Amino acid sequence: MISFTDSAFKRGYDEADFFEVLESKPMKLRSRKGLKGIHELLGQNSTGDYIHAAYRRDGDSFTVFHMREMTSQEERRFKKQ
Repeated sequence: MISFTDSAFKRGYDEADFFEVLESKPMKLRSRKGLKGIHELLGQNSTGDYIHAAYRRDGDSFTVFHMREMTSQEERRFKKQ
């Protein structure tokens, strides 16, 4: 089950953008801050926006709490994969 917090939509992205990122063969990362159970995705939506998404995994459920445009460094890293 995937749920979204209000904070996930602060930057203008929506649920459809997240699912498009999942379909774009995203780069999957563990939290760069070392937070347990937190994962990050780098990918693209259907309009070509480079999106960074962060979610919390708890068993079989996922809570997306953050989506924003990638930084230039993240975008370069994603394109290299």
